[in-house]
Amino acid sequence: MTPIDSLSPSEIRVTGLAALGLTSGEIALKLRIAKGTVDGQLRHAQHKMGVTSRACLIHRCYIRMQLPRPAHIALPEKLDDTEAEIIRLVAEGATYPEIALRNTQELSQHGVNVRVKALREKWQAKNDPHLITCAWEFGVLTAS
Repeated sequence: MTPIDSLSPSEIRVTGLAALGLTSGEIALKLRIAKGTVDGQLRHAQHKMGVTSRACLIHRCYIRMQLPRPAHIALPEKLDDTEAEIIRLVAEGATYPEIALRNTQELSQHGVNVRVKALREKWQAKNDPHLITCAWEFGVLTAS
């Protein structure tokens, strides 16, 4: 599968709202369209970008400047190596079971869940796509 370089305006609009942590239902209400339409646009955007998760879609859109990159703000507290690795793997589209298998700290799937939940609480991220946006804001993730 070869990724396509650009998203349509409607795909950018729903992807941008997903990056803010809105669910498909919330996006649908905000844009006054059907939830199925939102899900379809996000799936199509993922296909165009060659990714399988919304979090990875958000990351890829920031890298390719399909979405405006968030302004940088100071990281509230330093991340440990495990947290940084988990965020990188989520941004790459890894599932929690895959992260448990691939991480160098040998966390279980439950351990990964606990660490992601703690990061979300610390950064007030609503979900994984929003966690990726926060990681860009804090400079944890970049285009390099």
